[in-house]
Amino acid sequence: MSTVAPQDSTYQALNPGNRRRSTTARVRLEDHLLTDRKREALAANALDVWRNMGLLSWAIRRTLDYCCLYDFQPRTGDRGLDRAIKQLMARDTEPEGIDVFGRMDWDDMRRVAEAQKLLAGDCFFVKQSDWTLQMIEGAFCKSPQGRLTDQDKWINGAKLKSGKVVAWSFAENDPVSEQQTYRTVRQGAVWQHCQYEGRPNQIRPQSPIVAALNEFRDLDETFDHMRAKVKLDQLFGIAFSRQPDAEAFDSDNDADGSQDASARVVDFGQGPAVFDLDAGEDVKPIQSQNPATNTQDFLKLCMQIALKCLDLPATFLFEDITNYSGARGAWTLFERSCHARRKTQERLHRKLTRWLLLKWTLPVEFGGTGELALPGSLTAADLQFKWVPRGIAFWKPQEELDVSLRCVAAGLQSMQDVCDERGFGDYLDNVAEIQKERDELASMGFLQQWSTAADRKSTRLNSSHT
Repeated sequence: MSTVAPQDSTYQALNPGNRRRSTTARVRLEDHLLTDRKREALAANALDVWRNMGLLSWAIRRTLDYCCLYDFQPRTGDRGLDRAIKQLMARDTEPEGIDVFGRMDWDDMRRVAEAQKLLAGDCFFVKQSDWTLQMIEGAFCKSPQGRLTDQDKWINGAKLKSGKVVAWSFAENDPVSEQQTYRTVRQGAVWQHCQYEGRPNQIRPQSPIVAALNEFRDLDETFDHMRAKVKLDQLFGIAFSRQPDAEAFDSDNDADGSQDASARVVDFGQGPAVFDLDAGEDVKPIQSQNPATNTQDFLKLCMQIALKCLDLPATFLFEDITNYSGARGAWTLFERSCHARRKTQERLHRKLTRWLLLKWTLPVEFGGTGELALPGSLTAADLQFKWVPRGIAFWKPQEELDVSLRCVAAGLQSMQDVCDERGFGDYLDNVAEIQKERDELASMGFLQQWSTAADRKSTRLNSSHT
């Protein structure tokens, strides 16, 4: 007598059935599931797809274009001090000032770090004694090999004490001998650039692309097969046919009666070909049905699903599938999804700025440069600043500018808020620069008419509000 396995009568999700995967009955820590070896394998696979598939590389570039463009604005309240800090920041974020190898400036390093976060899950910055930074890919953060004591609690390259990370271990490959050594760095000298989602106890998060790696690989292989079929179809241009009772061309046969292969070659390079056909013969072009319409629709759906791992809307890839309202709505949703990514960038900015402010304010005898003198009792920790993400271009300039001016007139936002939203820089600096240009033009005898429709609108709105 056959027995039927008992089923859970409360939650149907616990009953997978014949066409679903078996359910997992145990909840494990993510860091125990994603070990050093598996983490490196996933990073290697993600890098392989990134370097060989244009769709994924494009998706990452679009994400970086939005998440990694920032401008530094000191806001100490002292315009002279702000200018001094801004000049120092521009100088020390050049390649020779910030990168230990002198290859990348700060913008490049942030962009690469964000790409590594998307591909490998995280990226690391190690502070050097000369006030430069060394970038280390997340795949090279591994627990040290060899004999470890009971007190050495390592998980995926992180040393823990009372649940907190106190040190990191990085594998370094010698470029000549290819021997691998391990270096341990204390937590205070390391910045981990990552984004936590889903698991509160996770030490090192995984890449968001991991969930879509199979989809990207399937798409890449399917495209390869489709290209092969299309190329094969192009090898056959026309087809000759004749009735069973029709006689073959004598000129197409050799002396032994075999067919001459060269007679079957038709060269279209000189223009349209003219065929002198005998009775019962016919010639037709071979029409390819590849790729079929349903295949194209299916692949488009697969691409949309794969891009969801980065929250990229389909309108970014297929501009013709929607109108203005749909495109604007999709962009708004993408902008909100990127808020968390930009927050990780801003945390990285704050760490860098506080670190460099300490460098500029510390005396030389204490390891700093001492080139930034602070007024009164101010310290480096007291200085205010902001890294402003560069805004996007106006979708409808006239309408959106009118809304911004109305918000300013109603006291809902400041002119600096408008500049921050659109990436126009510091408002007072802009005003000073405009005034400087006007004074120079006036000194040269030019009378520039600056009043525009927008200026008049702003004046009218302000008067009305008053």
